[in-house]
Amino acid sequence: MAISFVDSLDSKKHLLLLYEDPEFAKLIEFRFIKNGLKNDENCIYASSEDSGLIVIKMLSYGIPLKYFQSNQLRVLQIKNREGSKEAILQSCRNDTKRIMSDLKPPYRIVTRIVPNVDTKEGICVELELERNLHKTFEEFGGSILCPYDISKIEETKREKWIEELRQNHHAEIRVSKSGQGSFSYLPTSLKSNRNRK
Repeated sequence: MAISFVDSLDSKKHLLLLYEDPEFAKLIEFRFIKNGLKNDENCIYASSEDSGLIVIKMLSYGIPLKYFQSNQLRVLQIKNREGSKEAILQSCRNDTKRIMSDLKPPYRIVTRIVPNVDTKEGICVELELERNLHKTFEEFGGSILCPYDISKIEETKREKWIEELRQNHHAEIRVSKSGQGSFSYLPTSLKSNRNRK
């Protein structure tokens, strides 16, 4: 069900991917990218994982080498954030500029700009960035998939953080430990979805 939802995307969306099964989540991320490439969209995959390893996994998944060679698909590595909220935010702004440089719409991006959301500072900065993006999403030139491993979200207020994430995305894709996936449009997006029809 989650894969068919990703396959059905035909307009730009701000998507939340909450997962307990990292391997199945990776399949959803790669499918999102592969579909964008088929639609002639420019794509970026940015994560804290080793970028070379991600490229190998994408090639194994069936994403053709030509997309890397033509720069239609770029894979970037983002470092974990340390320090105060202000220091983390400044690092994020620098990475956002790097990600968005030379990117022409339409595009698809898979990223979470703060890799270490297991700290209060990290999740607070990530939520601030998610809120700002969601408020100005109409100006954004494409779709973005924001992946979150549920077990790595700061635990003392995890349910509160997840609810705030849900409030700042158009739809949620959830992947359980068993690899089962589901999706739902989120209440904050229903009005904007009705206006698009």
